[in-house]
Amino acid sequence: MSRAVPKWLSRVLGLPGSVSFRRFDAIVDAARAHADELRGLIDPALRAEADSLSFETGGSLDADVTARFLAVAREAAARTVELTAFDEQLVACCALLSGQAVEMDTGEGKTLVGALAAAGHALAGRRVHVISVNDYLAERDADWMGPFFALLGVRVAWVGQHTSHEDRQRAYRCDVVYTPVSEVGFDVLRDRFAVTDDERVAPVFDVAIVDEADAVMIDEAMVPLVLAGTSDHRAGDFTEATLLVEELEDEQDFTIDADHATVTLTDAGLDRLEAKLGVNLYAGEHIATLTRINLALHARVLVRRDVDYLVTDGRIKLINTGRGRVAHMQRWPDGLHAAIEAKEHLSVSAPGVILDTITIQDLLLAYRTLSGMSGTVTAVAEDLIEFYKLPSGRVERHRPNIRADEPDRVLLTTADRLAAIVDEIRTRHATGQPVLVGTQNVAESESLAAMLAGDGIEARVLNAKNDAEEATIIAQAGEYAAVTISTQMSGRGTDIRLGGADEHDRDRVVAVGGLTVIATGRYPSRRLDAQLRGRAGRQGDPGTSLAVVSLDDELVQTNVPQHVLTTIERAGQSLTMERRRQIVNTAQQIAEGIRLDRHRNTWAYNRAIAAQRATVLAHRREAASGDVAMRMLRSLIPDHLAALERARGSAVADTVRTVALYYLDDHWTEHLALLQEIRDGIHLRSLAGQRPADEFHRIALREFHGFLDAVYQDAAAFIDGLRPEDVGQNLEALGLRRPSATWTYMVTDDPLGSPGDRLAKELGKRWRSKVLRIE
Repeated sequence: MSRAVPKWLSRVLGLPGSVSFRRFDAIVDAARAHADELRGLIDPALRAEADSLSFETGGSLDADVTARFLAVAREAAARTVELTAFDEQLVACCALLSGQAVEMDTGEGKTLVGALAAAGHALAGRRVHVISVNDYLAERDADWMGPFFALLGVRVAWVGQHTSHEDRQRAYRCDVVYTPVSEVGFDVLRDRFAVTDDERVAPVFDVAIVDEADAVMIDEAMVPLVLAGTSDHRAGDFTEATLLVEELEDEQDFTIDADHATVTLTDAGLDRLEAKLGVNLYAGEHIATLTRINLALHARVLVRRDVDYLVTDGRIKLINTGRGRVAHMQRWPDGLHAAIEAKEHLSVSAPGVILDTITIQDLLLAYRTLSGMSGTVTAVAEDLIEFYKLPSGRVERHRPNIRADEPDRVLLTTADRLAAIVDEIRTRHATGQPVLVGTQNVAESESLAAMLAGDGIEARVLNAKNDAEEATIIAQAGEYAAVTISTQMSGRGTDIRLGGADEHDRDRVVAVGGLTVIATGRYPSRRLDAQLRGRAGRQGDPGTSLAVVSLDDELVQTNVPQHVLTTIERAGQSLTMERRRQIVNTAQQIAEGIRLDRHRNTWAYNRAIAAQRATVLAHRREAASGDVAMRMLRSLIPDHLAALERARGSAVADTVRTVALYYLDDHWTEHLALLQEIRDGIHLRSLAGQRPADEFHRIALREFHGFLDAVYQDAAAFIDGLRPEDVGQNLEALGLRRPSATWTYMVTDDPLGSPGDRLAKELGKRWRSKVLRIE
């Protein structure tokens, strides 16, 4: 909304994303006045200046002390990492120190800004997590900025998925920790099941500075982080189901809906399967077989290799389509994941029992001070207010943007689109102009590279198959005559410098127009388009951007209403370019609306779970460190407990505590499973005119009633059966078995559509008909 309103009016009206950071200009001006004085100090004296600062962060800033800090930090960065912060970067630092989200364009130095702000918070006595989007950036930025922090006396560390338990404990005791958000979440989940303090790594939720804030806080906000444990259940056998669906024929045996999100057996297909199996698949005893067949069919038809996942080293690896990378430690819900493994003739991984989950949004809301930065923050400003109460604004570029953004070219078919892209690359490559091509998926990147190779043009390819090489490939993308093909550029974290990483050939590249960015289509979000486009025109460089789109792209085919698809089919080449662009814009707008509705819907369901989880965790902390378990059991089995204490003394309290924690965890695991079952079917309440989210909350509250009473009744029944000689033994010796192994992962979207997903699709139809009035 604010995009259509002048900036001054947006600020007057207080629209999301319109926060003015001009109030920090005076602080930055004052910082500049200290520069000469600080430049003459030796390192120990500069550190002493840092140690002498006394100020508070997370709200309004003391102008004098903050100015002094900015001057010290700018001088320290110049000495250690040879980066002298621009005034714009210091303004952004102030915004982060005060707890706001900042939009800074690609190439404007967000890494340095994050380090400056982290140091400021640390010098104010606070503990800081700088949230990165992956392990590589967490390690790189912590190492890169390490000398800067060291000069200021700030302890810094990083955490990644391979960091050991002991190193995590040490890292979280540092002032500043660089880490992916998933690692913090997994540590919280593991700590949640710890019995003693020594078992915990104990991240402190004080300050979070979120890099790529829109991707982490909005796009991934509702992704559940999962702690799973071993179970006695065996993986479902999908071998037979996979073989059966491989014989089915499209349209005759199954149909795919217009959104390409659901595949359904036809009556003929069902008859064919039942004849082959000799059973009625809808009979109660065969429902599990029908479920496996449906999952196998979805795996075959809708989940695409090299688009949705890769097969590497005998394992399924999901692709994060928003980032074009392998989504490490992610899996689909167990049934679908097993079906895809069977489809690819891999050994099927055994399912586990979910011990606990937490969404990224709930995790981030635990921080006392939350801030973030990205190149496209203001586009999600309303979301940041709605879900985090986080105000945001924009810091303008250090140098004006002179990039030329050409209007989209919208063609009818994929074949036309790819031919036009190859022709455009060929033309620009012939002049020596470097070209960066942003593709939609791995398969497309490799196909395009093969087409260019046929024309004698060698392209460097960066996709989920080789993302470990990303820094090198991206750094070379600005070299003279370079052609680079990459899946989504969001969060790549490496500057593209004209003339190469050392800018040795800069003048020659500038002479041919700088870097050209070509998008092979539109993403479901304008923000992703903008992040790709922003790779050209870095810090005042010349450059060009262009998107080539086709009307048979997935974005268009799955989002626009049927009558528009009919118009495309009938009008064909007679559609004007303006009308074609309008169709693509509408498709993207619908996709963004569906995503927001889905976020709201999932957030509403998670409120009940989050509240109950907080209650259970608060009680668990009390039970683990206090005598609440003994008090509860004394009220239930006073005589037996007294007899045990007479025989074994204080050792009884430890056994009671351990048993109580076991049953607390066990009941919570069972409660989570029950809530998931309820959630999977709650959409049916809408058929009775009820609001599913309200009904879910009501049922969840009812099922949670008496939760703690049930925990202690089970614990009491168990303790009541113990003999004095049993006291002090471990749980396994007493017959209570915790999972022998645990692992963590993120549950990604289910591409076949769970009941909740199908509800989201209905929300999408409502968005099209009631909000946009086009269906």
